[in-house]
Amino acid sequence: MNKKITEVSYIGEPKSNTAMFLSTKAGHLLDNLETVENCLIFAEEGLNVPSNLLEKHSFKFSANPQLAYYYFAKKTSNQLTQNNQLKEYKVLDNGARIGENVSLGDDVKIGADVIIEHDSWIGDHVVLGSGAIIQRAIIKNHVRIGENTVIGADGYNLVRDDNGNLLSMPTLGTVEISQGVTINSNCTISAGLAGITRIGSFSHIDSLSHIHHDCQIGEEVEIASSVSMGGFTTIKSGSFIGIGTNIKNRIVIGKNVLIGMGSVVIKDIPDNSKAYGVPAQVIE
Repeated sequence: MNKKITEVSYIGEPKSNTAMFLSTKAGHLLDNLETVENCLIFAEEGLNVPSNLLEKHSFKFSANPQLAYYYFAKKTSNQLTQNNQLKEYKVLDNGARIGENVSLGDDVKIGADVIIEHDSWIGDHVVLGSGAIIQRAIIKNHVRIGENTVIGADGYNLVRDDNGNLLSMPTLGTVEISQGVTINSNCTISAGLAGITRIGSFSHIDSLSHIHHDCQIGEEVEIASSVSMGGFTTIKSGSFIGIGTNIKNRIVIGKNVLIGMGSVVIKDIPDNSKAYGVPAQVIE
């Protein structure tokens, strides 16, 4: 490997010169490494890796690749924390704080006690309600973030060390919020663990909802109040998720789907369908 690895990415969307982990269960994602260079892959023993990828990348095999990746990512996370501790905030008259290397577009309205962390990017005509926290984020034009909403929160993914202790995987990814999005008050949008959580253009998310790490929300999706979804959930364009719905991690909800309120979604829902219930069932 010709370049030192100091950043991470997700095997489903890998970037050159980054580290990631890969289990045998996710071995089908190996093909994604064909288009990138010089990656460090913490891989599970028994994974069958083509010879061309072994030559192109560095594979570190172990029984617990997630733990090996954790130790690498933790060093990166600690270094970022140390660097940020040396940075300063600009404090506005209303108590809002803006970190270093923040890009603010035209006509950004910043409410009282908002925190915009270092290295955030915010476009034109954005409204940030009082008490909102913005970090690890790219926010496009004409977005409204409600009061006390957190954009770029830590993800939740645990790994056990050799003594059986639970460790929290560092969050090193980002959030991308496209133009025209509205996110109401008291919501949490987690950053990707190593990739990107995306909210598509003109989608609306009502209060008290939780979008977990690495979720992919399409365009013009409506998410009603108190919806919660696990990591790596995909909701495709034009779908509606009813009040109080819970969605299991790694579920795919298709285009133009309607999920009835209070549903528990534990399996994929196809395009152009309706589903409701506990567990949610597609209505024929």
